Amino acid sequence: MAAAEKAAIREKAKEAFEASRRERTPFRDAMRQLLKNRAAVIGGVFVILVILMAIFADFIAPYHFAEVHFEDNYAVPSSKYLAGADYLGRDLLSRTIYGARVSLAVAFVASSVSLVIGLVIGMVSGYAGGRIDNFLMRLVDFLYGFPFLIFVILLQVYFKALSRRGSGIAFVGPLLDLNRRMGGMLFIFIAMGFLNWLQMARIARGQVLSYKQKEFVEAARMVGAGDARIIFRHLLPNVLGPCIVSETLAIPGYIFTEAFLSFIGLGVDAPTPSWGIMISEGYTGLRSYPHLIMAPAIALVLTVLAFNFLGDGLRDAFDPRLRGE
Repeated sequence: MAAAEKAAIREKAKEAFEASRRERTPFRDAMRQLLKNRAAVIGGVFVILVILMAIFADFIAPYHFAEVHFEDNYAVPSSKYLAGADYLGRDLLSRTIYGARVSLAVAFVASSVSLVIGLVIGMVSGYAGGRIDNFLMRLVDFLYGFPFLIFVILLQVYFKALSRRGSGIAFVGPLLDLNRRMGGMLFIFIAMGFLNWLQMARIARGQVLSYKQKEFVEAARMVGAGDARIIFRHLLPNVLGPCIVSETLAIPGYIFTEAFLSFIGLGVDAPTPSWGIMISEGYTGLRSYPHLIMAPAIALVLTVLAFNFLGDGLRDAFDPRLRGE
């Protein structure tokens, strides 16, 4: 009887072990590894807080970002203005909170555009091969020759001039109106999304080339799966993870690019707050009023660091070679 009981216990333990193994998935393993990375968790929590702050800025900010109090210009930090006030008496803390909307919007829209365009071109190039692959990759190589930042600056100069002049062309008017309603962010989205997909296309192509000769793809072909089914059901789920991780690592660059464009006057339109505009307006009085750039500079640095930590954690979690598995 004792032997039978031991055998039953061993059988139950074996079943429990097999069940736990069946429940394990690569995604769950990656999430478990990510949660072990304290820097990535802290970065992720900070990013979530910044996103919530941007969404609920109307309820969190003490004042509206464009509300002026001329009698309080250059006010130092106090109970009335926790981060001080600028040359027009606008609350710097409120403008910093609203400025998170611009930085996050540019970061997420630019990364989404880069991800979509890069995935489409990279997967088509890698899967089709031959002349199509050669043509698309030579196009990517050609576009790589453009100096990205100078090209974005030229596009912004053109868009700004177009916005000031206006135009009677049918499709330009609605674009200008939409850009004005968005505070000048539409043309930033267009300028930054124009060439940012190049690196993503190469990453997607490399992933497709490594997977399309695998056994599961050959098996799908043997049972009669078409190209579209193979791409969307078999290749895309395997390619998407590394591409998302790569875009997460690129987000700090998008935030810095927007801040730089706003700093040189080619970003969003006043009075829309941006961390770059706030730093540009405050650095000239840095020696007399150092508080003018403290809030936006700290917000910019912490947000970029948080995305860097989160991106590094995601890269380590989703790459089995870096996990030591």
